[in-house]
Amino acid sequence: VANTIWAFATLGVRPGGELLGGMERRAVATMQGFKPQNVANTMWAYATLGVTPGKELLGGVERRAVDTMQGFNPQDVANTIWAYATLGVTPGKELLGGVERRAVDTMQG
Repeated sequence: VANTIWAFATLGVRPGGELLGGMERRAVATMQGFKPQNVANTMWAYATLGVTPGKELLGGVERRAVDTMQGFNPQDVANTIWAYATLGVTPGKELLGGVERRAVDTMQG
């Protein structure tokens, strides 16, 4: 799911409503299996397409990002926080704190 939405965004093509809705529902259903790159790519894709994910997907992404933050590399951190900023969505305090700590950790090596 993350790779498919990423591919559409990379092409600069917004999927039709049926496909976009189906991918969003599938992402919510499979979020517990998302790795850090899947989380970052999903948010990057939505932001690149200019589409704000639904509340259920945003909540799932945020929880999964917090749960897997130690696995985020610098690009995952940057893409995730960039996506929130681009969409005009303020992440929760737990995610913001996790992103900040992870950014510091990755800069220190």
